[in-house]
Amino acid sequence: MKSFRFGMSIALAVVPLALALVPISHAQDSLKPGDKINGYTGVVFDTTHYPYDYLVDSSLPQDDPAGKKFKTLQAAYAAAPAGTAEKPTVIGIKPDVYFLTASPSAPSSLSITKNYITLLGLTNDRRNVVLADNRGNKEGATNNGYILDINATGFSMINLTVVNYCNLDYEYPGNPAKNLKMRSPVITQAVAVQTQGDKHIYSHVAILGRLDTMFIRTTRSYFTNAYVEGTDDFLGGGQVAVFNDSEIYFPTGNGVMSAFGITFINTVFKASRGLEFYKGFRNPDTLINCVMPVSTPQSPVAWMVWKAAVRQNVYSLTYHVKDANGKPLVIRDSIVGPPTYALSRELSAEEAKAFNPWNLLRAAPNGPSDDWDPANARAKYEADGNDVFRMAVTGKSPADPLGAGAGPFVSPAVSPTVRTGTPGATIGASVSPLRAQNSTITWSTDSKLVKLSPTTGNSIVVAGNNTTSKAEYAVVKASAPNGFYVSVHVYVEPAFVDPPSFIGKPIVEAPTNGKVNASYTLNLAGKEDQSLITWYQCADAQCASSRKVAVSRGNLPLKSYSLTAGDVGKYLRASIRPKHNISDPGDEFVAIATKPITAADVTTTIINPNFRNFVETENTSYENGEWTVIGTWTSSVAENLVNGYGLRVSQPPAPAPNPSAPLGRAPNPHAALLYQNDAKVGDMRVKVVMTPEKTAGQGFGIAGSPDDDDRNQRADIYFKYDPRTKTGYAVRFWRTIQSAEKCMFQIYKIDDGIGTPLNSQQQLTGVFKPSTTITISVTGSKVTVKGSNSTDGDTLSLEGTLTPNTFGGAGVYWSGSVPVGNSNVYSQLEITYPGSARQ
Repeated sequence: MKSFRFGMSIALAVVPLALALVPISHAQDSLKPGDKINGYTGVVFDTTHYPYDYLVDSSLPQDDPAGKKFKTLQAAYAAAPAGTAEKPTVIGIKPDVYFLTASPSAPSSLSITKNYITLLGLTNDRRNVVLADNRGNKEGATNNGYILDINATGFSMINLTVVNYCNLDYEYPGNPAKNLKMRSPVITQAVAVQTQGDKHIYSHVAILGRLDTMFIRTTRSYFTNAYVEGTDDFLGGGQVAVFNDSEIYFPTGNGVMSAFGITFINTVFKASRGLEFYKGFRNPDTLINCVMPVSTPQSPVAWMVWKAAVRQNVYSLTYHVKDANGKPLVIRDSIVGPPTYALSRELSAEEAKAFNPWNLLRAAPNGPSDDWDPANARAKYEADGNDVFRMAVTGKSPADPLGAGAGPFVSPAVSPTVRTGTPGATIGASVSPLRAQNSTITWSTDSKLVKLSPTTGNSIVVAGNNTTSKAEYAVVKASAPNGFYVSVHVYVEPAFVDPPSFIGKPIVEAPTNGKVNASYTLNLAGKEDQSLITWYQCADAQCASSRKVAVSRGNLPLKSYSLTAGDVGKYLRASIRPKHNISDPGDEFVAIATKPITAADVTTTIINPNFRNFVETENTSYENGEWTVIGTWTSSVAENLVNGYGLRVSQPPAPAPNPSAPLGRAPNPHAALLYQNDAKVGDMRVKVVMTPEKTAGQGFGIAGSPDDDDRNQRADIYFKYDPRTKTGYAVRFWRTIQSAEKCMFQIYKIDDGIGTPLNSQQQLTGVFKPSTTITISVTGSKVTVKGSNSTDGDTLSLEGTLTPNTFGGAGVYWSGSVPVGNSNVYSQLEITYPGSARQ
């Protein structure tokens, strides 16, 4: 049959539709019998008699290649040639459920790589044409269960439903025999559609799933009258995506959609318990005339699910956003902490004109115009077809506070530091679209802390003018002619003076009450001492074989060092670099103790390091009384951490490519903190406080396994353990496919690094949430494990009988994904020995 070019204007009347939420196990795109409007967008759309080139009809007795008719979509797609921009190849699909089944190891159920293919549902109700499979991570698939994996230019999907029913039921309209039953109620990664390429159109479609429903990775895509539902991480965004007259639904009541770079126009968001847009602040979204859920302190609508990024260059953008009650809504930055409102701003009417489909999609963001117009909107928006809708800032960024392992969700903002009296910093700005590159950028500031030169152009120099005694931030704004702007937060230091000098010679004092102090006096002239003090153990008075054991952080000098068993027989050295709040650190001055530490100087056997001062650098040696540090750790700062500091498992530097390395699943980043105690001990108590970045109780990025394989996501808390021989016991826990919000915990016996269950007792619990405390107590041959958190009432309780040993070591091990949102922060590792004479 004759094909058509899909470029129609979707200028259909929108009819209001009010529907109650359905049980979470069902897809909301299931209407009650008798509903007059087909689809939750409220638009009746009948494509039953639209022309096509190839037909998919499950009622055919057999395939008819000569007639271009096939029983399955797979066969039709295999036969269909790629189309062109002028004449796409249209595959018409008659109503039915079409199963796109694939083996568990298959990359996807159906991969579409031919350009200009259109999948067209021949129906008046998108619910009648269903493309389905029920595969998810560890639930029918070895990957994330991709159904449609599209990597092509000019792909279109019209008037049909794609459902990954791995974790949901689907009710087929009018025929219960075609209903789809979920594989498992435990929600796992199960992708319905992944998109790559350019110029994609999704019109009157429903994309249904739970976790990771859709990954949008296209250069440009246009969604109109679309319905997408999911629990977490279910959108993406690519470079430029536009959702028009659509609906985003959270079937479990809440979640983070992980949408970025998307412009939502006249789109409704539905969630009964609030929602979040981002896990990290990278390429923010724009909301134009959208409707959000009512935001309350208990169920907030927020941009971020984690702690809000600060001092960003770009903003989430809103224009006339209202809540479901019709009231204007300002979206808060994060669900964490007191409400703040710094990550977004309201567009002016002039700025908002830029956010129309013609201007957004007529070219790739940084490419020449090809005048792609999927919404047929050129005539309406011709006057605003060259408006600036995005800006980027160039210049120096501060070090990522998370260090290695920040992952794909975080783009550090440009935020230079300038010092008064020294050359300034150069910052620049660019605009999108590329056709607006000759627009004049104007720079301005309301602060007297900086001077700008010049004030127009693509780049300027910001010079410090801070006459105070402390550093402060100044905001510099870069604006396009239509009023669109971005901001740069410049950290402006006053003119620095020389570092303070010592008054007298610093010394390391003799041990007192289990501590050693570095004694010094500085000529501070009323300024704040921020000296950098680093402590070392040394083999002799000349500091041979030195080992770094403690550092200063947070501008607080570590003047006092707490002694542990590892210090016995060692000379302690303090390295001091004098500094105050308006100076750089001065030259290092070294003070060393006159005598080695004796056993009598150590007044406690309690091991409880303060992570504010912990040395996180990898050190794989095993020495009595010392911490072995394996893997990549970074210092983390947060109010909810013990002493305000913790250690985060982070991504190690990428290894050099190794062509000879065997293929297969790579190990997860793994790390360990292990305390070696060579003394013979009996009873023992280990207390661990930790905060996972996955906050719902699942802890890890994906389901793992208790097996001793670095490719599995799991964690251990060691006790009665000898790190040197990798022998002892551990509480082992891992995410399981039995629950989307719980981990399995079990006590393990470890022999030469290989674990076996101590007994058959396991506990599936949601205890692993922020500020989780797990305490392991060993009395004789009995071990008890108790756990709780500061979030809710979930607990952990295990016990067992072990074969007593004399090991006194302990520690933690983590093997799992570690980008932002997937790792774990340990803020306390306390080891005590009940019955010891020096508790």
